[in-house]
Amino acid sequence: MGEVPTGDYALCGWRVASEIALPDLPRWSGDARAPDVTIAFGEVPTMADPVLQTALVQIDAEGRARFGIDAVADYLVEDGTRITIAPRIGRDDPAIRLFLLGSGLGFLCHQRGVLPLHAASVIVDGTAICFAGASGSGKSTLVDAFARRGYAVLSDDVSPVDVSGTAPHILPSLRRIRLWSDSLANGGWSPDEAERCREGLEKFSRSLRDDASPGSVQPGAIFHLRHLSKRDDAKRDGRARFTRLRGSDAAEEFRRQVYRWRSLVGMVGVPGAMARTVTAAAAFPLHFTLDRVFAFAALDALIDEIVATVRAER
Repeated sequence: MGEVPTGDYALCGWRVASEIALPDLPRWSGDARAPDVTIAFGEVPTMADPVLQTALVQIDAEGRARFGIDAVADYLVEDGTRITIAPRIGRDDPAIRLFLLGSGLGFLCHQRGVLPLHAASVIVDGTAICFAGASGSGKSTLVDAFARRGYAVLSDDVSPVDVSGTAPHILPSLRRIRLWSDSLANGGWSPDEAERCREGLEKFSRSLRDDASPGSVQPGAIFHLRHLSKRDDAKRDGRARFTRLRGSDAAEEFRRQVYRWRSLVGMVGVPGAMARTVTAAAAFPLHFTLDRVFAFAALDALIDEIVATVRAER
């Protein structure tokens, strides 16, 4: 991959001034306003009196978030406007960006009043279709298959939901898709065309920098990905199963996919976190669970079923 200079980038519509090169983001091409977010290297001390502490994360009474990754870096996210990085490895190592634009982005969104979903998103008929699920559920593989069919990718892994304006929107985030080596090969991509996410990890970042960067898009539907057992799949002859969710069931399934939920509770309390989550969930007109067996050969048929399901329910 070619060298990407440091400078100003676009993330979720924000102007980001960064001391670290961010090849997963497009360059800033907007107005000349001051940066909304600054990313810089510096000291990241341990918090003396956190209100929330886990093995990796500390949240203080001001809502600041500190997290550390062994043999990678320590990070401090403040006021939704600044991320400080204290590297434990070389500053150019992609592992630093891996966590900066994962957990770092999640904390940044919470501080800015935007709800980060653990979901990947594509644009179908002018609205955002989100695929939520735990790591390994196939979100990125499915989105990559949509991209090969000509659908625009809005985000991968983290989909920020902004309900602050007159209409809710999913914000465009990272211009890449992270894929395990088998999914990369299935898409016809070579590891030489991608960047290894972390040394020793068979997961690669496929850049979308050359694709047109979309703006924010109103939410259309969310699918919560689940795997069928081979026995259940045999009963269904390989077809996926879509189940519509409504009301409290939809809101609770949605809550489970809020990225860094415990940290949000630490920042704003349970009532505040629930209010923010319910509002964001209500912004999606359609909620589904999607049960299917993971199979590369079934991806095109699954895409057709997803698109048909959304269009039929509108």
